[in-house]
Amino acid sequence: MISAIDDVMIYSEGEFERLPDEGRWEVVDGRAILLPPSDVEHQFMSDALVGTFRDQLKATKTGGAVSAPNVFIPRRLEDLGGFQSRVPDIAVFKLLPKRHFEVGNPPELVIEILSTRRGNVERTEKLDDYALAGIGEYWIVNRFDRVIEIYVLRAGEYVLQQTASAGTLHPGQFPMVSIDLSSLWEV
Repeated sequence: MISAIDDVMIYSEGEFERLPDEGRWEVVDGRAILLPPSDVEHQFMSDALVGTFRDQLKATKTGGAVSAPNVFIPRRLEDLGGFQSRVPDIAVFKLLPKRHFEVGNPPELVIEILSTRRGNVERTEKLDDYALAGIGEYWIVNRFDRVIEIYVLRAGEYVLQQTASAGTLHPGQFPMVSIDLSSLWEV
């Protein structure tokens, strides 16, 4: 027998902090969502990217990178309540947050690695939420087709700046970092 649980509604950061420690939680339109674990290939790619960013940013003392952090999203004017939090696969930052990336202090770059070829949520809801949070650069890594979509924030909206499948990437927010795509696709 399959049993269902009632929706858990979250209206504040305090309520968010009281969610169970087990698992990763996103809060979308005030509704708490327990995220499923990533598959092994997804995690290998995430680990490789985080490692590359960490090593290069540590060497230049210009920031850091973490896997699966909480990024709090500002409330939209039309929302009556409803706390909002997203969990990107990777966040790259210049200043280390205390515990979460709070409203007004987002990371400079977030990266989502697609778990399915479609990437519907990453190209719609998450794209809008990350823009609302003021994150300057957003990457969508399509590991199935071996392509990265790079979006930059312009006047509050993301614009697709580049798609890349080969060569070396230098993130706009971190131009000192080099991402060799041929090595990434071999992970």
